[in-house]
Amino acid sequence: MISYITGDILKYHISKNSYVDILTDGGVGYRVNIPASYTALSKGERYSLFTYLHVREDTQMLFGFQKEEERKFFEQLISVSGIGPKTGLAILSMFSRVKLEDIILKGDAKALSKVPGLGIKGAQKIILELRGKIDFDEKEETEEQIIKELKEVLKALGFSGEQLKEKVTKGEKVWTKKKNVNIEELIKEVLRG
Repeated sequence: MISYITGDILKYHISKNSYVDILTDGGVGYRVNIPASYTALSKGERYSLFTYLHVREDTQMLFGFQKEEERKFFEQLISVSGIGPKTGLAILSMFSRVKLEDIILKGDAKALSKVPGLGIKGAQKIILELRGKIDFDEKEETEEQIIKELKEVLKALGFSGEQLKEKVTKGEKVWTKKKNVNIEELIKEVLRG
């Protein structure tokens, strides 16, 4: 199993079937299929990828990801029956992991079906099978942490009692509405009115 690869980029191709050819220090070159969203590549650049080796009777293909979480998510996608690695890669080329989790959580099969070669039934199958597998607790922890941080900042600015409670409630509403807003933006929104 090839799980991680580092080397110099010999060649790269970004399109529907994106790949990068990497020459390792050992002198072995590997062609690694990558999401089309990985565009900041240059020949001769040192490059590292977390990889997934897909083996079938007639072929072996290597798929690469910049982050370990992306590889794990790719593995979850291809665990859905009828979803192969090329479709999994096409999905990750079209949507970020955060956007995909949001689509799955909302059950938006129409948005997911826009991936070439997937279709509405395939999208529905992914949503049904992955809804229970993806750990959405990370998002809840992030919300908890950001609201806690907001509360501390507001206290430091002199807010207390009912006024503090009011601002924190406003912060929670802003977070629910906008989701991935950072702490600075959240503080500005809360202090705005």
